[in-house]
Amino acid sequence: MAISNKALEFNSKETIEKEQFCLLQEELDYISKRSPFYRNVLRKIKIKPADIKSMHDLSSLPLTKKEQLQKHNWGFSCVDKKAIADIVSTTGTTGAPVFIVLTKKDLGRLARNEVYSFLCAGATDNDTFHLAVTIDNLFLAGIAYYMGIIELGASVYRAGMHNIKRQILLLKQLKPTGIMTVPSFLLQIGKGIREKKINPMSLSVKKALLVGESIRDQDFSLSGIGELLYKTWPLDLYSTFGNSETAISYCECQYKQGAHEHSDLIITEIIDENGKAMPDGESGELVLTTLQTQGMPLLRYCTGDITFKITERCACGRGSVRIGPILGRKSQMLKYKGTKVYPKAIESAIARVKGVGNYVIEAFTGDDFSDKIVVKVGCKKKRDSLRQALCTDIEAHARVTPIVKLVSVHEVDVLQSDNGKNRKLKTFIDHRTIKTK
Repeated sequence: MAISNKALEFNSKETIEKEQFCLLQEELDYISKRSPFYRNVLRKIKIKPADIKSMHDLSSLPLTKKEQLQKHNWGFSCVDKKAIADIVSTTGTTGAPVFIVLTKKDLGRLARNEVYSFLCAGATDNDTFHLAVTIDNLFLAGIAYYMGIIELGASVYRAGMHNIKRQILLLKQLKPTGIMTVPSFLLQIGKGIREKKINPMSLSVKKALLVGESIRDQDFSLSGIGELLYKTWPLDLYSTFGNSETAISYCECQYKQGAHEHSDLIITEIIDENGKAMPDGESGELVLTTLQTQGMPLLRYCTGDITFKITERCACGRGSVRIGPILGRKSQMLKYKGTKVYPKAIESAIARVKGVGNYVIEAFTGDDFSDKIVVKVGCKKKRDSLRQALCTDIEAHARVTPIVKLVSVHEVDVLQSDNGKNRKLKTFIDHRTIKTK
């Protein structure tokens, strides 16, 4: 496609920053006139768009926190109701859900972003994709991938996220070359294929683009669930990262050394707890500034996700910023004997152990040096050897020794869904105002 030859991300770092700055100026001028929230904020701190004279001045602009977006949700909208083409929302698992409005132009931006991502993963207009993600209920991801695949010129069918037998039947009948889903669901499909005594490599699928759960560790090697996926169904795996509030995604290329920024649509920062920019390879919070957004632009939005950036040119030829695997959520950081650990590290270790049905990690208030970490693992047979294997692997890979309890799969199901109240299952529950028993 022509879009791959024109993509800004293939240019030099200097060219990318120059173009991003021009787009940033346009965005600042737009929101200073159209966004009630930012118009008020910029007036209070006495900053005008003309005061931002280079990309280095970006740090002088205020950070936007999730709490502000929740409290002043509609104050971020820059368009009249009649201009809104689609409305999506966050899950609301960490507070009130946030609604994001998209205009027709924003939907075009969304599709273009996904074209960039699919091109990163080597997709072409000859591909057919099995789309096994949620496309209703105000979720952004499903519609983004669907529109992106169509814009790419490839074929797609919407398989949804239910009925494994139906998934396998469609894979056999429609012969897709790629699959787009979340890692845990791909694992279910892979296990279902093997249970039917089908060799998964006899199917037409060659690659999988995965969202929602990281499949890589900090060194870019496959994480626990990544390893399990590859053993179950050895596809060409690509990890992607998406953010609903900014309607953006990042995707790995064939070298799988970080997910690429699509530089004409977003500006990427990594900051520490004090808002200071972090150097390459140092972890911090991912902060995003939208470009070419019409409905609800965001300035320096704090995602709460912890990762790191790489600015050197990739072997694939792209000069855009790359981000590493998501290491965890800022709010979920745990203290353990003076060190920091995120639940994802524990999850990666759990995924390496056979016999685990499901699990939930609970954190409780401990002493000044450590939080109390309890891992409840759902299993059919409560064997002491399983508990010992979990303790050993968690200590080896996450450097913590939590309390491990073997319980029924049903008990974990109830905890993950809060007795059916949550549409998104939780694998981490924070009780850190409660003392563990």
